[in-house]
Amino acid sequence: MQALGPEQSDTLLSYLPPTGWADVATTRDLRALGGELRGEISELRGEFRGEIGELRGEIGELRGEIGGLRADLNTLAATLRGEMHHELRTQFYALAALMATMLAVAVAVSTNGLFG
Repeated sequence: MQALGPEQSDTLLSYLPPTGWADVATTRDLRALGGELRGEISELRGEFRGEIGELRGEIGELRGEIGGLRADLNTLAATLRGEMHHELRTQFYALAALMATMLAVAVAVSTNGLFG
């Protein structure tokens, strides 16, 4: 491998930012930073796991509430069906009685004349 001459070295170094050696990161600095990052990632992972556990608990509660609402709706639907059936039967009998009465009046009028 051939060494650079002074002009080429000066040109190469002129492209570097104007900082001192105190600003250059060492392997030790990078290892320390890597350790800090791993620690922070581990903390975040623990926090996320805790939050996911809480969300799972809340989802379980929501499922229970939805099941309760579904049961309430089924009960309400059954009650409404029963009430509607009862009301329709009552209206049917009332209409049948009214029609029978009107038929009796019509027969009476047609056999006896309008006023007797």
